[in-house]
Amino acid sequence: MKTPEKNEGLPPLSNMPPGDTLTGKLRFLVRSFLDMQVASVLHHLEPWLKERSGTLLEVGCGAQPYRHLVPATCLYTGLDWEQAEANFKYRLPDTIYYDGEKFPFVDGSFDNLFHTEVLEHVYHAGQFLAECRRVLKPAGTMFFTVPFQARYHYIPHDFFRYTPAALERMLSEAGFRNIVIRPRGSDITVAAYKNISIIYRWLQSGPVGMIAGILLLPVALPILIVGQLSMRSSFGYRDDCLGYTVTADT
Repeated sequence: MKTPEKNEGLPPLSNMPPGDTLTGKLRFLVRSFLDMQVASVLHHLEPWLKERSGTLLEVGCGAQPYRHLVPATCLYTGLDWEQAEANFKYRLPDTIYYDGEKFPFVDGSFDNLFHTEVLEHVYHAGQFLAECRRVLKPAGTMFFTVPFQARYHYIPHDFFRYTPAALERMLSEAGFRNIVIRPRGSDITVAAYKNISIIYRWLQSGPVGMIAGILLLPVALPILIVGQLSMRSSFGYRDDCLGYTVTADT
């Protein structure tokens, strides 16, 4: 479902090991502070997961970086594309791998389902959402996130950026109801994210770029703090956000 990242910047979160050890938790905490896309996903995902019980399916789970947030009241199942090992050099023994078409589960298998920053990489998104709907039980619930302001990534398998209008229509056509779409951050968050991305990129470039990045490091922390605070406030223009969080019921 995902292919190697070819852009400069932080390594893909999907490649990070689960945060179920002290080292893993510390790495995850640092990553969620440095990467505002990840932080904005966590801001909505963590409270949603805390309220789950029963069976839970994560689609496009990668190396399961969010699994340590799943409560003990849930029976977790991870699902990913069968080409993950060839493209990412990982294969988790407790992940189910499939051909990218039909989920390998019978109808109504799960109480809950989530995927984070996956839908933009699925070319046949309608079919994908229909599969999500099929494997959920009656009165099941789905949570997912999509980026809106994000660089071209996982090239060449980055296909779409979705508006709330498109998401609502697609979900309705797939048979979902009680659709709630929330912005992640604002134009202030986006501005901070873009500035930090430039500094990251310069630090990984040649000598001139590295020097420029080092000179800008003193302003990086205030920018990160402003960006993080903007996700937790109503200040800023929400129609120009990092991305969207969606919940929907069957």
